[in-house]
Amino acid sequence: MPYFTELFKSRYRDSLDFFRSFYDDIAEYGNPVKARHAFYFVPGFNGAPGQIRFALNSLVLAFGPEIYLRCLDSEDFSAKKPVWGKYTPQSMERKRAAFVKDIIELGERFEHLTVIVSSSGFYDFLAGFTQLPDSIKPRIKLAWIACAPDRSEPSKWEPLFYALNGFTLNGHRWFAYPNHNWLSFINPECNANIKWAYGPQRKTFFKNDLESRFYVWGLLWDYLSFDLYNWVTGNNIGQSRFPIDIECAVMVATEDGYWLGKEKSEIESVVYRYLSNATILYRKTTHLWVTVPENISALIHALHPEIATDASERPPFVEFGTEGSV
Repeated sequence: MPYFTELFKSRYRDSLDFFRSFYDDIAEYGNPVKARHAFYFVPGFNGAPGQIRFALNSLVLAFGPEIYLRCLDSEDFSAKKPVWGKYTPQSMERKRAAFVKDIIELGERFEHLTVIVSSSGFYDFLAGFTQLPDSIKPRIKLAWIACAPDRSEPSKWEPLFYALNGFTLNGHRWFAYPNHNWLSFINPECNANIKWAYGPQRKTFFKNDLESRFYVWGLLWDYLSFDLYNWVTGNNIGQSRFPIDIECAVMVATEDGYWLGKEKSEIESVVYRYLSNATILYRKTTHLWVTVPENISALIHALHPEIATDASERPPFVEFGTEGSV
């Protein structure tokens, strides 16, 4: 085992109790009795229910405050739990069961439901959707933000970081990689923050508020296992029937480090493999920062054009734009 492995694992465990703005297990928002619009959120790999709060401003601007939002939540996947202990065949099955139970309950209360999936959370959705009653499926609209591949290719940098801090558990190789804006040459996803700008609005967004990060040697780090990611997506796809035909809008980051420079045609072939009726939107940015507020708004408006009858009310749509300072 590499010399620094235990140091990194210890710092990571400590970070699970850090103060964060969004990475937590709060899984329900709004009053279902008063709400006129219902939403359901499925986080991605090692995501957390609280991440949906990053999108709440966009949802409230579009639909008003009378919304109800529930998140796919399972104790197995708590933000307090190390990522390498989350994913097992049993926990995956419990997650799918929780999804089906939630969607059926929401389907009994609301006529229509918008499901928001982040990144690889789409493949959790796909497996759960397969198990839903046919009476509910046509009433679901899907918004997929930060579209993610169904299989991840190893990075050329993995051997370096594995030699520094890696370990193998249940046949899956784990390593921690650093995040700093100067390290984007390793992978576009290695940045740590962005200075966001939209019209007169200015703000700095930090990855360690949105995702699981920890500090070693003054740098932010994150754990990753390409082996496990591929096992998880493969497990979900193996439980799914596709393509599915529902109203859906998909947002792709053209500089997404997880697609590793794939051509637009290759990305679209993956999307249409699973979604036969997808509207695809593109933004010139990276995987996480495609979730900035104006992009969430654009995705929601593409799926719900009825909420903005005047074109001037809609957020700007640029197929290959350069929103903000990403």
